[in-house]
Amino acid sequence: MQITTNSGELYKCLDTVEKALPVRSTVPMINSILFEVQPDALVFSSTNLEMAIRVSIDYAGDDTGKILLPPKIVDIMRYFPVSEVNLHINWDNYRVDLTGGTAHFNLNGADAYDYPTAVFGQPDPDSGFSIGQQRFKKILRSVIFAASAEETRPAFNGVLFAFDGPKLTLTASDTYRLVVKEIQDDSWSFEERKCLVPARVMREFLRIVEDSEKEVLIGLDNKTIAFNFDSINFTSRLLEEKYPDVSGVIPGSYKTRVKIERKGFEEVISRAALLAEGKNQAVNLILNNNQLEAKVSGQEGSMEELIPVEQDGENIDLHVNTRFVLDILKILEEKEVLIDFHGNDGPLIFRLVDDQSFLYLVLPIKKIN
Repeated sequence: MQITTNSGELYKCLDTVEKALPVRSTVPMINSILFEVQPDALVFSSTNLEMAIRVSIDYAGDDTGKILLPPKIVDIMRYFPVSEVNLHINWDNYRVDLTGGTAHFNLNGADAYDYPTAVFGQPDPDSGFSIGQQRFKKILRSVIFAASAEETRPAFNGVLFAFDGPKLTLTASDTYRLVVKEIQDDSWSFEERKCLVPARVMREFLRIVEDSEKEVLIGLDNKTIAFNFDSINFTSRLLEEKYPDVSGVIPGSYKTRVKIERKGFEEVISRAALLAEGKNQAVNLILNNNQLEAKVSGQEGSMEELIPVEQDGENIDLHVNTRFVLDILKILEEKEVLIDFHGNDGPLIFRLVDDQSFLYLVLPIKKIN
């Protein structure tokens, strides 16, 4: 069988599906890329059994079939010398020849008969929902960074999707900090349910989805959640752990609220982080009469810097992890942010001035070693 296609488009497909290949697997078959020739498309797929990616290229041909390709084909297409590539597939011995310009590659494929295609989800349009890719990408970025990467806390390795009527609430936490983001759309009508999506899978999703006005169709069942956008189907298995109720850690009212210029505060904390030491990388925040002072003292030196704020409430003196503060300040785009303090031992809560749908809670450091 002979196929001619654009090498750049082929590489883009292969580069996308490569993200779902396992790093190491005891199942040899999933170490390869599944290539299917269909009557109207060339389809490339991969899975590590936690997530799966399927990408298609429009194609019109008479033959059909499927074969497993070695992952090395991704690198080959990355450096392919010309814009058009010819693929000759021998279905009898699973050999694939790639030619273009002066380049000629011979690749040894394999039988794809037992490849686990059942892991690729197809959202049901009647039970799923749509959201703009650019909007959803921005929302995910504002939440996912707070999820834990420690395998000893499997529930906190996920992002909680909570559906309720016209509202979807995303939650992530590593037990030291917490993000809650609500999204509401009058066109949505969800049955009340929750699902836990692996954060590391969502990080791969962020690497693929584009800043596009086009929509992504999201659907789920009891075991998987699937995202369809452009020519890509991205599927993730759900975590089975029960996510704890975090609503009880969010105080109902603040003792002190400040409005602060975000970029200036980010720059002050960045300078403080240069001398912050130890596991907690702590900075001392002292709020006093519309002035917020950042102080750090360590073996390599010390710093202190003042930044003006609008203060409502009592003065504050506490320590907090510089990285936890910078993580949110670098993600937000607003000119100003609100910070609610709950005494010297209570959490800090970052909020948006004109948007009540988002909060970021950080626990202070109670003791400096």
